Amino acid sequence: MKTSRSFIQQVLLLLFVFIATTGTAQSVFDNANFEKYPYHLWDSTVINACNTAVYASSLSQEERDLIWLTNLARFDAPLFSKTFLKQYIEDNEIIYTDYVKSLFSDMKSTSRLSILIFDANVCNLAKEFAVWSGKKGSVGHQKFAERSKKSQHSRFGENCQYGESFALDILMRLLIDEGVVGVGHRKNILNPAYTHIGLAIQPHKNFKYVCVMDFGG
Repeated sequence: MKTSRSFIQQVLLLLFVFIATTGTAQSVFDNANFEKYPYHLWDSTVINACNTAVYASSLSQEERDLIWLTNLARFDAPLFSKTFLKQYIEDNEIIYTDYVKSLFSDMKSTSRLSILIFDANVCNLAKEFAVWSGKKGSVGHQKFAERSKKSQHSRFGENCQYGESFALDILMRLLIDEGVVGVGHRKNILNPAYTHIGLAIQPHKNFKYVCVMDFGG
């Protein structure tokens, strides 16, 4: 469905006001021209619907954007691969390794998944662990079973990414999952069993940043 120029301008204006008043970092969608690549193939109503953490004042702008992008990748994985993923690969001159090729293949064959709902409780669990991990300088999923129980979800999954602080970089690293046997991070993001999400990006003693992304279902 094509969107009129006036409507697009209204959406962008509201987006700019929201970011200017609540965000501390530049959004991947800030000042985006939805008529141009990679946005031109996306319906603005879909982009807005996927932004389930838009009013989560406890999150930074990058954390909100990460949930936004994750939902876009789930809602229409084939389109996401043709737009955001393709442009990211080109912009960063990433080599088409077997992992990159398999990601394009997986996204192409992924059916529409449910949009993940922001879960404040799960988000708090992710933040607590991210802060602890960052201060300790640790890696891994210590006390995972404890977080799973506290999440109050029957299904619980977790991704940890180290070194990146921007939403798009974090998501792409997790989706490509270079060198990770079984691409478990990618599978968590594209898992149809999950319905809720909470995450946190925090400083890390050894890797500058850590992102903990928790899923519930």
